[in-house]
Amino acid sequence: MAYWAIDAGGSSTTALLDNGTRWRRGSVNPASVGARAADDDLRELFRAIRAASGDRMTTGWLATATVDANAPGRELERLTRLARDAGLGGTMVISRDVLPLLVAPPLRGRGVAVVCGTGSGFIASDGVREPVSVGGCEYLGSDEGSAFAMGLSGLRAGVRATDGRGPATALSTALGGGSVQDLARSLAAEPFPKSTVAALSSAVCRCWLEGDAVAGEIVTGALTDMVDAVRAARDRAGLSGSWSATLTGGVFQGCPEYARELSARLVGELGSAEPTLVTDPTAMVLAALRELPVLPPSLNGWAWTRTLGGNG
Repeated sequence: MAYWAIDAGGSSTTALLDNGTRWRRGSVNPASVGARAADDDLRELFRAIRAASGDRMTTGWLATATVDANAPGRELERLTRLARDAGLGGTMVISRDVLPLLVAPPLRGRGVAVVCGTGSGFIASDGVREPVSVGGCEYLGSDEGSAFAMGLSGLRAGVRATDGRGPATALSTALGGGSVQDLARSLAAEPFPKSTVAALSSAVCRCWLEGDAVAGEIVTGALTDMVDAVRAARDRAGLSGSWSATLTGGVFQGCPEYARELSARLVGELGSAEPTLVTDPTAMVLAALRELPVLPPSLNGWAWTRTLGGNG
């Protein structure tokens, strides 16, 4: 039996086999790159897993933000079809991207799991009842505190500073090589600008660390949004007594200072134990697969097991 895991983020997707082999492709989220590109990249990953597994049956876990816990049917069908089209055999667990962080060590089902990458998402459980989710409604409905949110705020702040509506800021020149107004117009003309806007967050964080006041306000606001979401997740899950959080995502990895600031606020304002920063979310997906060889009833509606059949 070959075990595999896929962590599908907003900007990139990573697959991992239990022997340590990895593959990295672009986003498999149609909202980020379009349906055709998303399908092509995921199908390619499934084929790579199939080829590396040989004649062995496989069991894997695909964690992706594209699954809506309230109405997952169409997306589950798409993901299962792509795996079967690639000739992948065995079984596949499909879940929202943040769920493995909650069920894998160190939380093992109790605490708050936080993802902050292109988008943001939060899931929590008291270890007894089913999980609760905060956010996860794509960039129009949520994603506060994320790379997209900071990138968009930074872009708008740069434009306002340039045309005189806002205070001067290094963001006016730090977001790209040319005019910030031209950058905003060109991004608006792209069919799927989400990932490109999110990439601007690195400049926002850099300007924050260099002391730019406007960038500092953006980052402080993003951190407050993150704390508010963790608080809501904690309270909805009924977490009391000792509890902790896991943090993962591209923003935390690209700007460790952002992760440290959030950790300090979770400890100081919400009473969390020191959060754990996860630098390899795909390994956490694989750990979740090993932790839960059979999904418990409490995860009904949060994760789904699909039979793929024999290797083609």
